[in-house]
Amino acid sequence: MAKRISKLETQLIAWGLIVGVPIYGISQLDKAIGWAPLFGGIIAIIGGVIWYKSAQTKKRREYLMTKYKDAALVKKLMEQTIWQGQTAGQLRDSLGNPEDIDEKVLKTKKKEVWKYHHQSANRYGLRITLDNDVVVGWDHKA
Repeated sequence: MAKRISKLETQLIAWGLIVGVPIYGISQLDKAIGWAPLFGGIIAIIGGVIWYKSAQTKKRREYLMTKYKDAALVKKLMEQTIWQGQTAGQLRDSLGNPEDIDEKVLKTKKKEVWKYHHQSANRYGLRITLDNDVVVGWDHKA
């Protein structure tokens, strides 16, 4: 009769593959081309990623400056800041699209709760309340 593998043994095998296969691949690559080109390639990849992220940030900052023409406001948006009186458009430019929106339309105003950082079922790490498309408050859970 064959022995069944326990959950712990399955996890250990999986971690062994996740860690072992890349290490084995790197050691074989080292034997084939040596450490200097290997490290040079890794440094080039890291440099490329840093350059790409920097270019994306610069492009976003230029877009926001063209849209708002206010350096202080653009700085707040780039830092993903929330403040009372912030418009819905500014909030979207600051934090991106919400994961969910609860909306109530009353006689004299529109009330929305924008939800970010989904945790489970109906739990969110950040809820921002807007009245008539203006931020009036928020609740941030750690």
